[in-house]
Amino acid sequence: MMIIKSLFHTILVHMKLSIARPMFKFIIWISPLVFSTIAVFVYGTESNETLFHYVVLGSGFMALWSSIVFSSASDVNRERFYGTLEIIYVSTVPFAITLIGKIIANTIWGLISMILSFIYLKFIFQLELVFYHPWLFAGALLFVLLALSVFSFFLALSFTLSRQAEALMNFIEYPIYLVCGFLFPISFLPNWVQVISKLLPPTWGIQLLRDVTAKTLSYQSIMISLTAILILTLLYISIGIYFYRLMDLKVRKSGKLGVY
Repeated sequence: MMIIKSLFHTILVHMKLSIARPMFKFIIWISPLVFSTIAVFVYGTESNETLFHYVVLGSGFMALWSSIVFSSASDVNRERFYGTLEIIYVSTVPFAITLIGKIIANTIWGLISMILSFIYLKFIFQLELVFYHPWLFAGALLFVLLALSVFSFFLALSFTLSRQAEALMNFIEYPIYLVCGFLFPISFLPNWVQVISKLLPPTWGIQLLRDVTAKTLSYQSIMISLTAILILTLLYISIGIYFYRLMDLKVRKSGKLGVY
């Protein structure tokens, strides 16, 4: 019960702290509008379904990813800078629970940012939001958010031991936009890059959302995307648990977690 209360408290407090930062406000409120506008100019003459798949979903997913990657890197780095990372790590609440709470909080903000992008494109550019199967889309979106949260946890553990967390964060943010095909099919990429794309949950996440919003559903395509996300989620959960144990052992031996 204490862990559950701590998790909800972490989510609530972290949401308030995140939105108080000017940079995070830009990511949530301004950045999705910029991405959406650029995407409209690129795909302006395409069909409604293409516009929805690569402008509405693509720019919305970019906003979602920006929020999630910040929970993976800058929040851990900020705790280290403030000198509170060691305190959080040795508190009675497991560090993993605190980290999960931060990730969930930023994922919620990312979802809000994604919805803002939808509203902006609907009312400013008059794009049609083609939710042919709304309940299927809602279920797929929840599953995708879970997969991205697991991937974020994996990244956060990697960044916890790094002294260059913010540099790594900035390094992976935009390449993920390209490699995972948020604004275009990954088939446009070289074959060796496509191999990397298929190992990353965001690639299958955006593909699943496109599959369930197609006018004519292809259940085979949906099952392929769903199966890929499930396998990758389980894989990253396993790697995350293994990383957490290694990190815990290294931190307790070296005692240098908070060294900046």
